[in-house]
Amino acid sequence: MKNKAKSFLAKQKIAVGVIVVVTVTIVVYFSTLVLQESTILGNFVEGEHYFLIENPRRVRGDQIEVIEFFSYACVHCYNFDPELEDWVEAKGESIKFIRMPAVANDSWRILGRNYYTMEKLGLTEKYHMPFFREVHEVKRNFSTPGRLADYFEGKGVPREDYEKAFNSPEVSRNVYDADQMARRLQVASVPTIVVHGKYTVNVTRLVGTSRMLEVMDHLMEKETAPKESGS
Repeated sequence: MKNKAKSFLAKQKIAVGVIVVVTVTIVVYFSTLVLQESTILGNFVEGEHYFLIENPRRVRGDQIEVIEFFSYACVHCYNFDPELEDWVEAKGESIKFIRMPAVANDSWRILGRNYYTMEKLGLTEKYHMPFFREVHEVKRNFSTPGRLADYFEGKGVPREDYEKAFNSPEVSRNVYDADQMARRLQVASVPTIVVHGKYTVNVTRLVGTSRMLEVMDHLMEKETAPKESGS
């Protein structure tokens, strides 16, 4: 009798275990289907595909402001840049696009100063992507201001002009402002996109760089929908 009771209990435990496993599997399966369907349909979820900024900043004007926080040292930023540029071009006058270099450490700060130096000298359009390639394909070391000056001197930019711009109060102020903006908007990684001062979009388990653009489209629609419905 004791053996039969033990056998019955053992079978009962196995049956319960099987039911639990099957139930968990079904729940996970349907949860995954729901998440996949919502992503395919573009129903992106706050806290999973994008994040609300606790203290959003007010953006004036009719254009949707889009800020990219990036670093020339970031390979994901490098890979993302061509897609982002195409997206920005396609949006035209509907957005105000701003690049801001992340300057979280000394090496990134030097590269950030270089970005604003190029901007001051009118070199950004010509050298932004080539400079990215120098870092990630050529593997050139730009760890000092002197090496940066060497590079641009080789491109025909007078060394004195580059160094003067690099050390200018304007560039210093721009670097400081970019750092303060990143802190205010809680930017913790790059690439990060801030849409209209309210939302951040970055690379996560669910969102790769290509999907970031889809999420950005979703957030733009979210921002413009109230205006359209009220017109």
